[in-house]
Amino acid sequence: MEENQLPTKVGFWSKFRNFLFQDITVELTPYQQKVEDEINEFLHQEITWTGVKNFLFQEIRF
Repeated sequence: MEENQLPTKVGFWSKFRNFLFQDITVELTPYQQKVEDEINEFLHQEITWTGVKNFLFQEIRF
């Protein structure tokens, strides 16, 4: 009969790795989801030189 080759004692690093990489479930309210979607849309927008130039050289009124 074959013996089981698994370690008999769980080491510190195995526990640490399992804790560090555990699955985390986050549930957002509809408002939080809306804010997250807007942030993602802002962060992933296409950046062009024309857009940067228009932002930097826009007219400022007081």
